[in-house]
Amino acid sequence: RSFLNTKQAKNNMNRLLQLLSILCFFVLVSSFTILSHNLSRQCALSNKLSTSLHAVIEKEAPLKDAGTTVVEPKTDSDGKKSKNRQDQKEQQHQNEEWEVRIFDDRINTREHVARSLVQIIGMPENNAYQTMMQAHKNGLAIVGRYAYEIAEMYNHGLEQQGIVSDLRAVSEH
Repeated sequence: RSFLNTKQAKNNMNRLLQLLSILCFFVLVSSFTILSHNLSRQCALSNKLSTSLHAVIEKEAPLKDAGTTVVEPKTDSDGKKSKNRQDQKEQQHQNEEWEVRIFDDRINTREHVARSLVQIIGMPENNAYQTMMQAHKNGLAIVGRYAYEIAEMYNHGLEQQGIVSDLRAVSEH
């Protein structure tokens, strides 16, 4: 009888070791999955930031100094100085209301999106959750309507968190 108990104890111990091995394997696989998910999100964010940085560098790159040049502003037919198109566009941007929109993607978790809306936009948690769920179900959600500079700041903050977002002038409807 003691021989059977010893043999049965060994079998139970072997089963327990097998179960522990399987459990360790699943924990290890889960850890690697989470790690690869975070790395892919960081790579996507890094690529997006790199592209943005190159665009800024190209735009902001200093021109070679070829001497001093004075450019007189253009005048209308009645002799009044007219604003250039860039000033007119900026003025138009400032007068319009802009929507910040987020889009559903397969990279970011729902929790990350909701947390980012709370931290960047300052949304209450329940509104952030509802907005995130709307984007998840419908493919996009309107975060809110803001003046251009504020909308641009929120959009930039969301993009820095890896969230796919954009701006749209409300008058474009």
